[in-house]
Amino acid sequence: MTRKQPRITAKPPSEAIGMKILAGSNKERALALAQLIEDLLDDLGYTDFHPKLSAIRLTIDLKARHRSSAHRLHCYGCTIPHEVRLEELQGVHRRYMQARRQDKDLIGIFFSVSGFHPTARNWFSRLDAAARGDYHLFGVDKMCVLLRRAKLIASSDHIVHTIEGRVMARPGAGNLVLMAGRFYWIFRIESKRGAAYAALDAYGSPVSPRVAISIKRLDGSLKGKRGLNLQAMEKVLLALAESGQKNIEFLSRDTKEPLSDLREVMQELLDEGFLITEPAGLPRWRFNRYSIKPEFDIFLNLARQFLDGSQRFKFLRSNFAVQMLVAGLLPYLEGRFHLKLSEEERSWLPKFLAVSPSALSYALFAPIDELLSISDELERRPLSSLEKDRLRSQHLSTLYSTLLLRYASDVQDSRFDELLRHKGVRGHLYRITAKAASDEELFFSIKGESYLTLAVPPATGIAAQKGVGTPSSLNSDTILSNGKALMHIQEFDCAIELFDRAIKELTDPSKLLKAWHCKGSCLLSQKRHSTAITCFNEALRYDSNFKEAWLHKATCLKELGDSSGAVRCARRAMEIDPAYKEARNFLKNT
Repeated sequence: MTRKQPRITAKPPSEAIGMKILAGSNKERALALAQLIEDLLDDLGYTDFHPKLSAIRLTIDLKARHRSSAHRLHCYGCTIPHEVRLEELQGVHRRYMQARRQDKDLIGIFFSVSGFHPTARNWFSRLDAAARGDYHLFGVDKMCVLLRRAKLIASSDHIVHTIEGRVMARPGAGNLVLMAGRFYWIFRIESKRGAAYAALDAYGSPVSPRVAISIKRLDGSLKGKRGLNLQAMEKVLLALAESGQKNIEFLSRDTKEPLSDLREVMQELLDEGFLITEPAGLPRWRFNRYSIKPEFDIFLNLARQFLDGSQRFKFLRSNFAVQMLVAGLLPYLEGRFHLKLSEEERSWLPKFLAVSPSALSYALFAPIDELLSISDELERRPLSSLEKDRLRSQHLSTLYSTLLLRYASDVQDSRFDELLRHKGVRGHLYRITAKAASDEELFFSIKGESYLTLAVPPATGIAAQKGVGTPSSLNSDTILSNGKALMHIQEFDCAIELFDRAIKELTDPSKLLKAWHCKGSCLLSQKRHSTAITCFNEALRYDSNFKEAWLHKATCLKELGDSSGAVRCARRAMEIDPAYKEARNFLKNT
């Protein structure tokens, strides 16, 4: 059965996002409009502002000049309840053209918080260069671009992505709201419980109920709509993701939210389809045990909500996220990217994404039209299987390089180390290379690597780069564990150094067996067969029935040309475990 893909909502154009200035009086709204326009013009390079406000008409006439070119500016702005109509635009533009007769370099800008009516835009777009002059219309779309460039708000696409992760119902039209000098995003929601609204701050985080109420008090369009307590919903979902089934009293203590508020929040989450309940006594509201619905589509909604936010590492290490990634990630990715992963990729890719919220967010949600078109074209082309495999590898390499760049941003966060420890990782090697050249010479070539030991506090010096440390800084068990971690990432020289240290300090025969065998395995990987045999012999001194040591010794003897000796060792491994598949296959091929 094909996995159901997540809800896909067409991204609304920026102009579909409205904009409002909320204040207690028209005078305050006009002053806020003036401050907003001056901030935008400052970002565009203008200075020396001379504004004239009209609190009655909610408009501003402003004169300014450009800092570098000294060209004068004729600016008009309004925050009226409707889109600017054709006759209104024509009147303002006519005044600009009259002033331009005195100054051919005069620039004109019209800022409209409520946008422009389509007939007004069409009329303006049909003007030729002479009739239009150097005049520019700034509706909500362009104003949002300027605010985004000034880092005063997040992009509307990001905000829509965020709100879709917080509510299951399709959000209605949104507004960017300026209130008391701060920006907020407001969305109307049609949920099962009726009309509601959700409020986010300028960058997409939920606002407090107090702020949401203040917005509602000043925005008449929200009258009769209840505010969604997104802050409390976020706390509840994160707590349940971590701990599983809990009743409302536990959640109240964990989230520090009042019981009276949580009752409404829990009902909202149930109605939205995020939660399920298990009866556990009366009254139900107090004793029912809540948990997140174990469905991958629910996980996708929560991933939208948390993976790009401040709680991304906490969410990714939660029990719910771990279970959902195991259950549904691979089929989802194969369906999303139109590819069939190899067994090796199916092994490591989920583990890689499970420690990098940025990489996982890209894999789950980033636009992939270009990648899909390449993949589909590859399937249509009449190529040999070998050539298709080669091109497929190149195609996947492009995807993996993007994931690695996202991963690199997470590595810089201290919570990344904590997440690796939580996953049982003992060592982490990060290696990067960058090269560039012209057609005549090398431009630059730089490479670096960092090896992080997660079992102990970091040491200093060159040895610390591979987690070697000083003799007093690591105990023998930790040295052995770090050596095994280095062996698994094929840093054999450094692993052998640690195994040698462990062998000198260990006294437990079972651990000495592991240290000798692991050292021999590293040497075998380096094709140092004679020295490896010595290590396997030492391992067998501690346990003569250690079948892996017998088989690895057989492999070394075969490589050294001693086929009869190799067969004897492999047969000894089969005597210890008649079901030892690897030994049976070795004998068949020897």
